[in-house]
Amino acid sequence: MLGNDVVDLRDPESRPVSPRFDARVFCDAERRALDASRDRHRQRCRLWAAKEAAYKAVVARHAETIFSPPRFRVDLDEDASSGGVETPAGPVGVRVTERDGAVHAVACDEGSDALFEMTRLDAPGEGATHSAGDAPGLAVRRFATERIARSLALDPSSLEIRKRGRVPELWVEGRRHAALSLSHHGGVVGFACEVTR
Repeated sequence: MLGNDVVDLRDPESRPVSPRFDARVFCDAERRALDASRDRHRQRCRLWAAKEAAYKAVVARHAETIFSPPRFRVDLDEDASSGGVETPAGPVGVRVTERDGAVHAVACDEGSDALFEMTRLDAPGEGATHSAGDAPGLAVRRFATERIARSLALDPSSLEIRKRGRVPELWVEGRRHAALSLSHHGGVVGFACEVTR
């Protein structure tokens, strides 16, 4: 089971203006965590990204799952970098990182060997094949393909991203290789992949 989500903290859409948002999306324990946080905006984005990542992980195995945010209850450790999400299909572990003004949450089975990365489109780094001018869906596919190929020491042209229903999968040289999760928000893209070397 694998899912990921990114939230661009610099994007105005990441700052809801209605207090009803928190009441509609978060359970009592999550709202208490928001109230106790020194940075409510960051904590909200961490909780939201964890919910989305867990949903993507669950829907990959249970396609009928409906995303009802309060039913995906997040419990993060004190520094909000790891924890779990209780979902309608059972618990899912989650890791949350923050870098370059963005949050990246990865939900996966315990012991999973997941490769995951995120980047800003306006700062793609050395040798990147994506740019801020790409459509977000294309940019995240290019970024994931480039990074996974590098990790597997393969030519990027041997990798292909296909969809099974709504769920992306990584194919290598015409064979299904691994579960894959893609995400984009604002100026940020990210992926998670169960890499088999």
